[in-house]
Amino acid sequence: MKRNIIIISCLLVFLLPVVGGCKPQTTQPTPNKPSATNTKKKEVEPGQYLPLSQGNYWYYQGRGMEYAAFNRKVLYTKDNLAQLSEDNGGTVTTTIYETTPSTLKRVYFEGESYNPPNMLEEGFTPNENAIILKSPISVGTKWDNKDHRREIVDVNASVDAPAGTFQPCLKIKITSDNSTIYEYYKKGLGLVKREFITDETTITSSLEKYQVQ
Repeated sequence: MKRNIIIISCLLVFLLPVVGGCKPQTTQPTPNKPSATNTKKKEVEPGQYLPLSQGNYWYYQGRGMEYAAFNRKVLYTKDNLAQLSEDNGGTVTTTIYETTPSTLKRVYFEGESYNPPNMLEEGFTPNENAIILKSPISVGTKWDNKDHRREIVDVNASVDAPAGTFQPCLKIKITSDNSTIYEYYKKGLGLVKREFITDETTITSSLEKYQVQ
């Protein structure tokens, strides 16, 4: 039993763990017709679902396993990179995310990282290339990472958590050989809930407290 808990804990850690001018007219102006550029709805960027301003933090209540509860903090930011620390009571990890107009990507992960320096200033070597979210933000968007597949299965999910009820949320299905995880993200807030399902075991992490700039 203890060995199974350790295996599930490791899975949780590793899967978790963005003007032109006009020449004045000399004749009677006519009403401007909206151009295709002006009327086209701007694409929602994946990074909007995990705001990574320095000082942001999230605390999660856990059920099903002692390591399901964890906290996540943004320690440093630089350009389109953000360095986070995550503590689940058993270990502390360091993660670096990269945001682009089309992806939210995890580019670095380090376990047992208790007093990390500012790696964005000191330099780091990317050791991951895991896409967490990808555009277009719509049902059916799917992509493969090294050891799992992610798919957007809902864009209007309602999620109950200790911190409140959140809607609309993205619902992401994460499938690997031995487990299924569902993650729920609220635009402008971040991860609201995670459900880890394997065999007859269900482990949840639900947002309890947060600060987002």
